[in-house]
Amino acid sequence: MRRRILPGILLILAGIVTAIGLLENQALPVSDRHGPDTGQTDRLLVLVNKDHALPEDYEVELHWLQNGSCAVAEEMYGALRAMLTDGSADGRAFVVASGYRDAGLQQQLLEEDIQTAMKNEGLTWQEAYEKETRETMPPGYSEHETGLAADIVSLGYQVLDAAQEDTEENRWLRENCSKYGFILRYPKQKEEITKVDYELWHFRYVGTAAAEEIMLRGITLEEYLLE
Repeated sequence: MRRRILPGILLILAGIVTAIGLLENQALPVSDRHGPDTGQTDRLLVLVNKDHALPEDYEVELHWLQNGSCAVAEEMYGALRAMLTDGSADGRAFVVASGYRDAGLQQQLLEEDIQTAMKNEGLTWQEAYEKETRETMPPGYSEHETGLAADIVSLGYQVLDAAQEDTEENRWLRENCSKYGFILRYPKQKEEITKVDYELWHFRYVGTAAAEEIMLRGITLEEYLLE
């Protein structure tokens, strides 16, 4: 599992979270997409995975976090702020490691992971691609490009790996995220459905009604939308 933390983090601490501010809202077209339209009328439930590309006409209005290097979709920002404010009031300390990524950054991250796997594990390019796209999606197929996903980790352990599961922050998020409209997008033992390895730091905003049902039933977004 990847051991990486992205630059430009935002610390969410009690007494500091209320200072999170908007630098500038921007409506950004997401272009150069290929693949079928998901057909979802509710943009909060847009399905983006290895089989469903982000729609060509998708646009996201971004709300930049305090340090200006991480942004999320405007419609998700209020819920994210409320969730992390409440968590910090309970004594947890969070880091938003990653929010919105454009296609260029997504391609860069994937290429870096592929090259690392080839170098360290002796894999061919195709073998490395198959391995790394279990965690890092190709551009156009990543939820981060929707602006509706965030990687959130513990301030005390800022590494994207399985040890996040043992932190108080991650436990709190998994227990409470649905109250704010978030789901753990890539749960354990659902890898054959999501086609992504277990990522306990990756939270997706879908709205409260959908989130509460998904988390209560222990299903994935794919399963929810197919019903």
